[in-house]
Amino acid sequence: MSFDLPSLGVLSQTRKYTQDQNRLHDLEKVAKIVRADCVVDPGSLSPSTLSETRGHSRTVQEEIPKIVRWEKRYYLNPKDTIMTCDNVKCERLAYPDKIPRDLKGAYIFYGISINFDDLPLPRHADKVFWGLLHEESPRTVHFFMYEIGLSLFNYSSTFSRYSDVPFPLHHLRSINDITSKKYFIETSKKNSMLKEISPIMYLQSNCGTSTERDSYVKQLMKYQLIDSYGYCLNNKQLPAEFKGDYMQIFEDDRFLKFVARYKFVIAIESGVCDDYVTEKLWRAIHVGVVPIYFGSPSIKDWLPNDKSAILLQDFPTPQLLSLHIDQLMQDDEMYETYLEHKTKGIITNMKLDHELKSRPYQNDRDKLFNEFECFMCKKVHQLGNGSYKQVMTKKHYNCPEPISALTQTVNPENMHLILKDNEKYKVLRIYHKVNGL
Repeated sequence: MSFDLPSLGVLSQTRKYTQDQNRLHDLEKVAKIVRADCVVDPGSLSPSTLSETRGHSRTVQEEIPKIVRWEKRYYLNPKDTIMTCDNVKCERLAYPDKIPRDLKGAYIFYGISINFDDLPLPRHADKVFWGLLHEESPRTVHFFMYEIGLSLFNYSSTFSRYSDVPFPLHHLRSINDITSKKYFIETSKKNSMLKEISPIMYLQSNCGTSTERDSYVKQLMKYQLIDSYGYCLNNKQLPAEFKGDYMQIFEDDRFLKFVARYKFVIAIESGVCDDYVTEKLWRAIHVGVVPIYFGSPSIKDWLPNDKSAILLQDFPTPQLLSLHIDQLMQDDEMYETYLEHKTKGIITNMKLDHELKSRPYQNDRDKLFNEFECFMCKKVHQLGNGSYKQVMTKKHYNCPEPISALTQTVNPENMHLILKDNEKYKVLRIYHKVNGL
């Protein structure tokens, strides 16, 4: 059989029309995939269309903002790489993945493990946010005592109520812990136990803190009997069942019952920061022991009642505090005014309940990280829509110079103040490096 040239032209056009129709049919399938996220058998697509579809899918995938946790200790579960936060999505990545220059995203740094000489630079500040999650006082990272250091970050998640994703009550597990009598021992029974134990308990193995708490307790020991466990000012041994790393047994029922026997517990924080309230206070309140507290200047905003703790700020010297303790030891009714959350089940500070209900992620570390990641994801999606790109300030992590519990003033010879001063040049160096100055 033979074909003349006109016939071959018609055949060529027919083939082209058929190919175009098949391609149009394939593209309709692709459109369905993109619109409805349908599952389509790749074998039903032609090789050229399949290649184009894969290329389009990669482009769509790349356009999803990236959220990178910049810490070596974090291990990402591959199943959790895409996270959905309300109506937006982000791809979750882990160190040392870097966000491409032309894509939007955010880096999240965990304050206690941050390495300022290993940062994802250059920064690309026009498309990429930096977020800081930090739960500790400056004793771990003095860098954050400088506002110029904080200003490297756009958003924060800290214990400060003014943080973007705050967690001031991350050591209070439940509002019910405050009123629960699970570990509570009646005052009369505690009095009978004074034949075996002192009225005051002190348990610390982190000596040499910025608040100089050991110096305070050492002075108070001149006036009061104190059972001091741990490495600091040790004068009594923990029972054998609690020996070893007592940090691991703090939530153990047996240990909580052990603490509950005391009338007072010394709860002096390792650092002074607004809203920095740790388990030292909440454990005492949980088991029904009166905390002798020093730390957060804003502590009165978080106490269950006006008198749920003895505050060192109300007693300028250990001797004056000792006189007050003597009064409480002689008057059970006066002593129990500090325990109305247990004896009467009263909580007058409704801010506590509201805080836990409005921010339920606070006492779960994994939920806290997820909450901050989603916050950052939403902020990244708002980039380019007239959103305000903020800079972290001192308000987000307000920790003044170290204040001594003993003198309630700044001690210029405090080791942590010296370390903070030594950090100044590092802060300036990192700031200039990050900003390309």
